[in-house]
Amino acid sequence: MRHDFQNIPEDAEIILHPADANLIHREPVKAMRIADYFYCEGSDAERCGASYHLGDVAAFCRGWEMAEVAA
Repeated sequence: MRHDFQNIPEDAEIILHPADANLIHREPVKAMRIADYFYCEGSDAERCGASYHLGDVAAFCRGWEMAEVAA
């Protein structure tokens, strides 16, 4: 599991692994990075906006990995 959140590629689909202090997610969640924001699967982005900002993701997630891409 990687911890270099600043190196997540733009428009990449990833799996975020939440930390114990995370109040939004308890289980790993698929997300996409767009600019400095992370939009998580199952979140209402139109109503609530992004799930995480790049400055916050390291505080609330213990790591990340690339999501499996369907062929």
